[in-house]
Amino acid sequence: MKNASAKTLDIGEVTRQTGFRPSALRYYEEKGLIAPVFRKGLRRQYDSSVIHQLQMIALGQQSGFSLEELKTLFTPAGAIDIDRRHAAAHD
Repeated sequence: MKNASAKTLDIGEVTRQTGFRPSALRYYEEKGLIAPVFRKGLRRQYDSSVIHQLQMIALGQQSGFSLEELKTLFTPAGAIDIDRRHAAAHD
């Protein structure tokens, strides 16, 4: 789990900044692509780095990667860890 003292965004702010629907965020969470750092009441709170993760997910999907393949591009902490050979072989 990430440090909850870092800048966090609630699910509403993430949807405003990215255009992703809350249902998409919950689905990506269920698939293990993103994770909230904690909850404030019933509202999920995300580290601000989730914006970049969601941009990478969108780019990956546009490039033809499945969600399972995209999941392997992130470390458990949400950092990007791309195997360039695997990415280059994906056509």
